[in-house]
Formats: sequence, structure tokens, C-alpha cells
Amino acid sequence: MKLYLMLLSSLLLTTATHAEPIKSPKGPQLLPAFSTASSLKQNFSCYMGPFASYDSWLAMMSKKPKFNAAMFGQRFSRADVERRQQTLDCRVFAYESDGVLVEGVMVRPKNTAADAKLPVVIYNRGGNAKGGTLVYGAIQHNVMPLAELGYIVIASQYRGAKAFPTLVTGDMQLDQFGGNDVNDIKNLLPIINGMPEADSERIAMKGFSRGGMMSYLAARNMPKLKALIVEAGVADLEASLVVRPAMENIFTRFIPNYATEKSAQLQARSVLQWLDKLPPKLPILLLHGDKDERVEVAQSQNLAKALAEKDHPHKLVVYPGANHGMHPNRAEADAETAAWLKQYL
Repeated sequence: MKLYLMLLSSLLLTTATHAEPIKSPKGPQLLPAFSTASSLKQNFSCYMGPFASYDSWLAMMSKKPKFNAAMFGQRFSRADVERRQQTLDCRVFAYESDGVLVEGVMVRPKNTAADAKLPVVIYNRGGNAKGGTLVYGAIQHNVMPLAELGYIVIASQYRGAKAFPTLVTGDMQLDQFGGNDVNDIKNLLPIINGMPEADSERIAMKGFSRGGMMSYLAARNMPKLKALIVEAGVADLEASLVVRPAMENIFTRFIPNYATEKSAQLQARSVLQWLDKLPPKLPILLLHGDKDERVEVAQSQNLAKALAEKDHPHKLVVYPGANHGMHPNRAEADAETAAWLKQYL
């Protein structure tokens, strides 16, 4: 099992963390706008270039030094990838947020009824501008399974990050790790409102790792949010530093004024410091593995305790032996997510 998890971690890094922005000599073929929002500036299919087929994607990935063919096939089966290409519309887009161009991803079911209104899930990724972006493998793994449940799923790469050949200029200095970049999530709302098939009255949010922190921050200004799901999320950044001191490097690099306002900046990003600012009836699902090597399980346990003390609707699920990515309990975590969305969205 330990060897399996090491191989899986290696594949995750290969497909979702250290990917170079995709290059195309002629550029992607632009598509008609999927939203009437004026902030939407560009969009094209994510099934472009090497991602046009399973074989072309596999051929591209096989050229990477750390590529593991067996692990790739186990994580991304031909049947799953080809089914999704047939049934899901996947777009990469550029949109304006506070005057900054930001990259995003939108996935929705194809062939829905003309008058159908689909609920929306906003997905908030982990990582930072340097790594963890929603490259094609991450879209397949994290975003498309939600869309297959019958939801429109939309996500921001957050300002400063770039994974595709969009108009966006990647600039890591724009990432504030829970500062102004939270607006990049809230500024997805006009795009959702401009989608004819989106039910803008039924919006949920899911965040993973850093995306959990981003979700809590954004939810403060989203009173109509129907449900929130957080996997392996951080609730107290100061406490997380005690367990994982290496995060000091990330905080120093991305959080403004960190050197002189360390405690204040960390508390401003920690939901346990301002729990009463969340919508009081927002149902929150917390999922965490107790062998998480990046975000200790106590983060979700302490938050669940605080939510219980305030009678805030929530559920905590801890998977014994599971790591940061919920493995080997990924299927169980996905089932919990699906049930939560079905109940509240």
C-alpha cells in the first residue's frame, strides 16, 4: 500500500502540479461565449491539442521523465476519459476579475433539454500560483466527476496562475493566498448568471486543501450558497504552521505584509477566527483523512467541534489511513460529496 501511495503521489505531481502551460503554434480554436457576462473574454475547448483523444494524451504524458504508465491507466481509464469527452462540454476561459485577467474552467453535461436549468458547483482548487493548477489531468480527476452528477461545474485558477494558452499572463506575484484573489471566486457569479442553462439560485461550493480556506472566505459574501464541501481544508493557519513549518515559505512568498503582520494575516485567513461570518444555515460537509501529511486532520476536527458548539449544520467524515487526496478512500469521499449535493442542492 505504501508503494501504491508513493506512485500515486508521483502521478499527481506529474499531471497536476508541475505541468508547463500548453503551447499551440496556431493557438486554440475560440468558441462562442457560453455566458453573456461582459467579464468573459475568451473560451475554447479543453479537448484541444494533445487532449483531443486518450491516445494523444497518453503519448504526451509518456514523454515525461517520471511518467508511470500503469498508474496513469489506473487513475485515468480509457473508458472514463472517452465517456467524458462524449458526454461533457469542457471549456477553458479567461475572465476579468478586479481588472485582472484570470483563467478558469467550466464543465457541463452535453445534450440537456433546451429548457433545463442545472444547479452549479463552484470548485476551488488547492495549491498556489506555482503548482496545483487545474491542468487537464486535474480537470479529469477533480472537476468532471462532479459534472457527471448533472451539475455545471466552474472553477478559477486564481489570479497569477496559468495552465492553458489563454490571454492570461501568468504572474505568481498576483497570488495572495486568500487575499484579493478570493474575489476571483466571487467574480465567477456574473458568468454563472449569464449562462442560460444555469440555475443561479442553486449554487454549491467545494474546496480542496487551500481551496477549503478560499471557500470559507468567499462564502462570507455568498448568503444564497446552498451547500459547502471541504476536503482536507485548513481552518487555522497558525496551528497548521506548528505541524508543517515548511508552509512558512509559502506564506512568506504569497501573503502580503506577512513579515510585519504575520499573526493578523494568518487569522484573517482562518475560519475558526470568524466562524460567525459564515451564512448561519449553510450546511458544511468536512472530509479528511487521518493520515493526511499536508493538512493535519485536527484542522477539520477542531472546526467541526466549533460548528457543533454554534449548532451550525455540518457533518464530519474522517477516513482512517487516508492521505491528503483521500486515498485509499477516494470513492467513499466522492459518494459523500454526491449525497451532500443531492440533499442540499
